[in-house]
Amino acid sequence: MRIRDWFFPTNPFQQYDTHERLFVGLQRLENSAILCVQTKAIYPVKKLIRQYGLPSEMADDILNQSTLIFLRKIEAGSYQFQNYAPSTYLIEIARRLAMSAMRSHKNTPETLENHHDIPDPDLEVKGRAHEATETIRHLLTYMGGPCEQVIRLHHIEGYSDEEVVSQK
Repeated sequence: MRIRDWFFPTNPFQQYDTHERLFVGLQRLENSAILCVQTKAIYPVKKLIRQYGLPSEMADDILNQSTLIFLRKIEAGSYQFQNYAPSTYLIEIARRLAMSAMRSHKNTPETLENHHDIPDPDLEVKGRAHEATETIRHLLTYMGGPCEQVIRLHHIEGYSDEEVVSQK
């Protein structure tokens, strides 16, 4: 036994020091291999959860679901080992599950009890201005010909008194 091994205990996943050994362990459904691949994938999965705006409690669920899907693909033979890290494929499955969860999370309809109308002050001002314009228009037509024209020229269009008199 080396001194380094005495001070630093051996890695429990040392038996899966290569990607191929980890893949063989996953094929055999060894608990330690499953734990190893999940340990390698947990932090990237948590990052995906944050990135997609999902609740952090979903990280373990998505990791477990993606692990189950991954093991089924290995068993069915649709995942073939090509000397890449199996955790990379597991993270990709988790990414797709997180994306799907995000879509379904966004499509959840909001109840009317949780919806609050926020009054728009600009809309209220525009509404009052429109009402005032309509009232003025109605009063001007009620006044009739020359009075309406004098008020429009002087107060609305901004002509001076002399220009209004010159236009008769």
